[in-house]
Parts: sequence; structure tokens; C-alpha cells
Amino acid sequence: MMNHSLQETLLKNIRFAYNEAVELVISMGMLACEDQISDLADDYKIEADELLGAYLDDARKRLSPFFTRELLFFFRYDLLHNALDFPLYESIFTHREVLTAEALINRLDNSPAEHIVAEMVYGVYNDNLEALLQGNDWELVKKDLKKLSELVTATKPQPEVAEAHAPLLECLANPQETKLRYLQLLRQFNQDVFIHWKDRIRELSEQASRRYEAQFRSNPEVFIREIHNNEPSLFDFPVTFHVSFVFQVANGFYNFHTDAGKVGWVIFGINNERVHGPAADREKTELFLKALSDKRRLDFLLLLKQRPHYGQEIAAALGITPAAVKYHSNFLFFLDLLDVERVDHRLYYVLRTDTLRNLLALMAKVMLDKDQFMS
Repeated sequence: MMNHSLQETLLKNIRFAYNEAVELVISMGMLACEDQISDLADDYKIEADELLGAYLDDARKRLSPFFTRELLFFFRYDLLHNALDFPLYESIFTHREVLTAEALINRLDNSPAEHIVAEMVYGVYNDNLEALLQGNDWELVKKDLKKLSELVTATKPQPEVAEAHAPLLECLANPQETKLRYLQLLRQFNQDVFIHWKDRIRELSEQASRRYEAQFRSNPEVFIREIHNNEPSLFDFPVTFHVSFVFQVANGFYNFHTDAGKVGWVIFGINNERVHGPAADREKTELFLKALSDKRRLDFLLLLKQRPHYGQEIAAALGITPAAVKYHSNFLFFLDLLDVERVDHRLYYVLRTDTLRNLLALMAKVMLDKDQFMS
């Protein structure tokens, strides 16, 4: 049954709008963490976008070695974990209206240096804030950089951003210099790189945004649950979805309490439908059915259900060649159905029963769920 009250709330509170400032900041993060992009593409089983690659290549050619070192200092840590770049997102997402790149730079220019470096602390420790504060109140501590420096010195960040610890202490010790470096970095990237690409990036982002907004309006609750992978009841305040070309697979949810009330933003990748939601679910289901339709692959899975086997055992048990074992295992690896464990000098194939259960449930959902979007 459709919950009309919930649907109306979602339609009232959620809008789609392009935010140029977000793409500027994401671009700098992607360039600094470029080595992580291919890993994410592998995780999501998608190919990196050629145009995105061209954009990042062009950026590298236009930027000096000095700029690159500064970029790495502030942005290099973890693509999926904000750190020293958090003040940029805070400056953007505490403002309900969209910002141009120039407007973001002006907002930061008017922001106190002490506030900027305090927000860097929050970015590094946001998932470990209780350990950092040691019983202190964040709203009070963030105004006392000396106390904040003492707490940061005494507290290690999470492993993903451990390398940000020393640079963060440097920023805390030199807030005015940090602000100047920050602003220079943004201005130079905007003038030397982003300005040449921003119209094309906007065009592609807005094109995808119109498509996602149409899906959302056709069934808001299903969109939030199945595509955004979130709980619809969370959207009881105004939230804007920014569809990002640069961060192609993203689902970040930011919300802030401001003087004007609670403000929310979602960074939503243009390729999310390829890894989330009905289209992706259907593709995975088709691959799974293809895997099960081959008797040898089905026998392969049933054999591993008993216990892990090494390659020669599988070949002998199924009456196939070692080359055929490799061929079929590659297909199953693609679906994340297999792990490999080394015991002594042998590599054993291990069935991932949790993935098998999830794929079976997904197959039932795709074939029986009436609320699936039509592809």
C-alpha cells in the first residue's frame, strides 16, 4: 500500500538542484585521490568514465608541482571520508541555496580562520568525536584552538585518515596561514582548471538530475528506499539532491542545524542507477541466473557448499579441465560469490554464503516486487 502522507512529505521536502560549488570541491578531492577511483570502479563493477579521465588529465597538465603538493596536503586522505576538506562542505551545505564556485570562495574569505581550522578537526574526527572530546562540549571546544590542539594531539584519528593527523596539527597552529593557503588553492584551481570544464560538467549533471527527479516523482518512497538506499522518514526537513558528474557513484547525506533551521544536502552520483536500485538489481539478477543456468557452475557452487576446494579437486570432481575451473570461477568472482584462501601451498575456493543468500533474495525481489521501476 502506498503511504500517501509520506509520499506528500517527500515531495514537499525534496528537490533536485545543481550546485556548482560542490563540483569544484569534489573535483579537487578526486584529483588528489585519483588512485582510489579505479579501486571504487572495480568495487562497483563499472568502467571509469572517459570524459572524467580526460578532465583529470587536463587538470594535471595545467597545475604546477607546487599546487599539486598543496592539493595533496589538504585533500589526499580518503575519497569517502571528509578530513581537511570538510570546511568546504560545511560552507556549502549550511546554505540552502546553490552556490557558484566564486560564491563559495567569497563565503570562505569572509569566514574566520579559527572557524575553518576547527571544522577541519570535525572533518577528521566526525566518526570519533566522543573519543576526541573526552567529555568536553564541541560547541565550546571548537572556539578554543589551544584546547582543541591538545585534544587532537592526544587522540589518534580513524585509520582511513590517520595521515591527516600531522597536517591538522599544523593547521591548528597556523590558522591565518591555513586560510590563505586554502583560498589560494581554490582560486587557482577554479581559474586554471574548473572554469574550462564547468559548463560541460553542469550539462551532464543536470541531464542526469532530470532523469532521477522523474524517477523520484513517479514514486518518492521507492526512490528513497531503493535508489538512495535510505529511510524515507528521515526526510522531514528540506533536502536538496545535487547530482554529481565528477563523483559518479556517490550517496552522501549531509545535514546541518543553522539559524534558518535544519538544512540537508545529498551528493548523488550520475551513475548510481548502475550500482543501486532496480536497474542494477535486474542486471545482477540476470548475471546470477546466467551463472545458475550452466550445470557446471551450479555444480561448482554446490561442491563448495560442502567445504572449500582447491582447483585440482574441483576439476576432478566436476570432470572438467583446470582451465575450465578458472573460466567458471572468474564468472563467480564477478558476482562476489567466491573468496580464495591459501592453506600451505594451495589456493582454496571458498563459497561466500552471505552473498549467495543476498543474490537469492534479490532475485525474488526483482521478479516479485511490483514497485520496481520499469527499465
